Amino acid sequence: METDKIMLHRRTVLSSLLGGFLGAGILGAGVATMLAVPAQADVPQYPQLAEPALPVLNLTRLYFIAGASAGSRVFAAGEQGVIIYSDDAGQTWHQAKVPVSATLTSIAFASPKVGWATGALGVILKTEDGGVTWVKQLDGVGEIALMNTATQAYVAAQKPGDDAADHATRRAQILSGQGPDKPFLSLLPVSETEIFAFGTYRFAEHSTDGGKTWVDWSMNIGDPVAQNIYGAAAIGGAYYLTSETGLIFKSTDGGQTFPQLTQVNAANPATLFGIMDTGAGGVLAYGVAGEMYLSTDQGKTWNAVNFPGTSNVNAVISLANGALLVAGDSGGGLWMSKDHGKTFTLMQRNPVMGINTLLPTGPESFLILSSVGVFPVDLSTMQGKMQG
Repeated sequence: METDKIMLHRRTVLSSLLGGFLGAGILGAGVATMLAVPAQADVPQYPQLAEPALPVLNLTRLYFIAGASAGSRVFAAGEQGVIIYSDDAGQTWHQAKVPVSATLTSIAFASPKVGWATGALGVILKTEDGGVTWVKQLDGVGEIALMNTATQAYVAAQKPGDDAADHATRRAQILSGQGPDKPFLSLLPVSETEIFAFGTYRFAEHSTDGGKTWVDWSMNIGDPVAQNIYGAAAIGGAYYLTSETGLIFKSTDGGQTFPQLTQVNAANPATLFGIMDTGAGGVLAYGVAGEMYLSTDQGKTWNAVNFPGTSNVNAVISLANGALLVAGDSGGGLWMSKDHGKTFTLMQRNPVMGINTLLPTGPESFLILSSVGVFPVDLSTMQGKMQG
């Protein structure tokens, strides 16, 4: 459970995106009534879907949640639809043209020119000019329509009275009744034409034509309780998803299906925010309260990592020298692993800044994307870089 009071702002932002249901499966106990599916005309209108991101004067002092690289250009995205980009490793920044003002939670590129961003209210944006301008491809209204179409097709293919069909119907009815407010939280670009987007309550979308059309992919994920999907990554020819209660999903068929792997810690389930390749045949999953798990057999078994931090681990990146750099939330700091995720050494603590993302910009340099802005860091000049 998250207990650090200093991270209140980030928690508030995330909780507002998740509609107040952070950490709860949609099909959990207590759901007793079937909600009617509203007509699209009955869905409340959200101005964030129609109003563009406002111009910002101090670009680097905003709340940034996600970052990405595209060639030599780096990006930061966050609250109120703001996306900024830099061509000089974060020394100077420019604001992109974004058609929505919804909070953005993920950004990823398939090539230096083509990329996507996702966020609150089911928003999916695309750029084809290297991130200078973005267009909206999907929002929560369209997301609900796609979910209902996919659910109807799934139920029609099942036997009458099938439990899985009943669960799918109930999920669709509940989420439709709540309206188009569910965010996407992660992206998995395969190419300039194929892209996956994942989010709360197992919402998932797939496109094979660059986002011109989308197909609801939620029924292809082996999660019966509709948990939030926080992280997605391509590792060793497979696709991995991380979620709540220590569940990880892995696709070995190009994303056609995402069956569950063994729960990383059934005795003490923990929300997992992300997953990455350690660079030595290992896979590292990380999340709430410093929880980390390492697999050296492609996810068949997992071992808890003796990570010395207790704050939420929001980001792990690989440096040019093969070391892993870990960022903790407020009250945490930066840690480094030189043995591919087996052990970690504290480099620097930061009791105030909530680090959301790390973005490499050079062999020993990176950007911190945080609750109070973007900051460039050079490891070669960091004081006390090998504390503890």
